[in-house]
Amino acid sequence: MRKRVLAALLALLLGVAAAGRPAHAEKTSGVGYYFDTVITLTLYDAEPGLLDELWAMCKGYEELLSKTVEGSDVDRINRAEGVPVAVSAETMEILRTARAVHDASGGAFSITLAPVIALWDFTGGTNRMPTEQELAETLPLVDDSRIVLGDDGTVTLPAGMQIDLGGIAKGYIADKGAALARGRCTGAVLNFGGNVYTVGRKPDGSGFNVGIRDPQGPEGSSKYVLRTQDGTVVTSGIYERYFELDSVRYHHILDPKTGVSSMSDLASATVVCGSSMLADAVATACIVLGCRDALVLLNSLELDGLLITRDGEAYVTPDFIEKWQLRSV
Repeated sequence: MRKRVLAALLALLLGVAAAGRPAHAEKTSGVGYYFDTVITLTLYDAEPGLLDELWAMCKGYEELLSKTVEGSDVDRINRAEGVPVAVSAETMEILRTARAVHDASGGAFSITLAPVIALWDFTGGTNRMPTEQELAETLPLVDDSRIVLGDDGTVTLPAGMQIDLGGIAKGYIADKGAALARGRCTGAVLNFGGNVYTVGRKPDGSGFNVGIRDPQGPEGSSKYVLRTQDGTVVTSGIYERYFELDSVRYHHILDPKTGVSSMSDLASATVVCGSSMLADAVATACIVLGCRDALVLLNSLELDGLLITRDGEAYVTPDFIEKWQLRSV
């Protein structure tokens, strides 16, 4: 009798577990374009309307944070000519995080690079790069320490300076998207280009696999795969937007000290953590710093990272391989 009762109880428990984990899940996905980035959103067993809410969120944040959208917070800051500008709490949060990463990295991450960025053309086909005179005129405008973030919710930027949140805003939007999706679907993969945020689990109950691109391989190729759930994987690389001139690759990750593409030994930097905004800025700083100093930065911030050098060597922070089940492909 006891064996029959135990067998019946086991069968009941297995049935409950199977009922709680469906053999398949309804998949909803879409592709959009915001912040000069192709965004792919994939949801499993999502509440009705969630995907539309996520797209509306992306549109709203682009209108708030893009320097090319007239009337955005960033546009108003850049046009203020030294006059304090009242900004949203969201913009202030991003600016304070940008300042923190700037300071922690010794200036390797900078949002005041905007005037220098405008001198380059990595996507228009002209392969334009600044002259020495242009750099001499614009580099004095690159100084994040001169941004005044007021306790009253205002931002003051000296006349002539400009900011660009392209190196951190995508991460912020990914964080907000994950917060919006969490609890309203069984799983989600929010792909903002180099920023991937996974929420929950795959339909089979396992974590999500995220590929790390091979810097020397063709577009879409992966060198490593790691597994994560409810976290972000952010990769910055010198292969995203670039042109080659006289056998030199000039890419979009500029060194704030020189105004020229970073010539460090790193080809890509991946940061895995709970904040895509923080990971976005730190990954960029790592490329500028180079492998040795990037590892110091990651360890000082207690962040997990994978660094791939230009010659294909990989370096990781302590316990990264075991924690994220890293494997080569």
